Amino acid sequence: MKMTVRVVVLALVMLMALTAQALAGELASSSPGQKALRGTANLFLGLVIEWPKMICYEAREQGPLWGIPAGFLSGFGLGLMRMGAGAYELATFPFPIPADYKPILSPRYPFEPGRTVVSPALIARPQEGQPQQ
Repeated sequence: MKMTVRVVVLALVMLMALTAQALAGELASSSPGQKALRGTANLFLGLVIEWPKMICYEAREQGPLWGIPAGFLSGFGLGLMRMGAGAYELATFPFPIPADYKPILSPRYPFEPGRTVVSPALIARPQEGQPQQ
C-alpha cells in the first residue's frame, strides 16, 4: 500500500513539474515531449478538471436550473473524451500522428480556459470535386 501511494505521489509531482515547464513556455513548439506531456495531463486531469469546468460554463450560459444538469452530463462526457485523447497521445507520442505532433483537442490542456472541442484540422474532410492540398 505504501509503495502505491509513493508511486502516485511521484507521478503527480512529475506531472506538475512538466506542466509548469509547458506553461512557462519552455516547450513552446510541438514535439514528442510536448505530446507526451499533453497526453499525461489529459489522461490524469481530464475528468477531474473538465467536469466542474463544464458545469460552470453551462450554468453561466443557461442559468443554474438547466446549466448544472447539462454541464454535469456534458462535462462527464468531455472528461472521458479528454482522458481517451490523453491515453492515445501518450501511447503514440514518439510518432508524428497527427502531422507535426499537433494536439487532438482544443484547448490543449484541461486547465486552460475555453470549451473543449476536437481540433478542426482533424475533422475537416475534403469535399467531392475539391482538390486536396
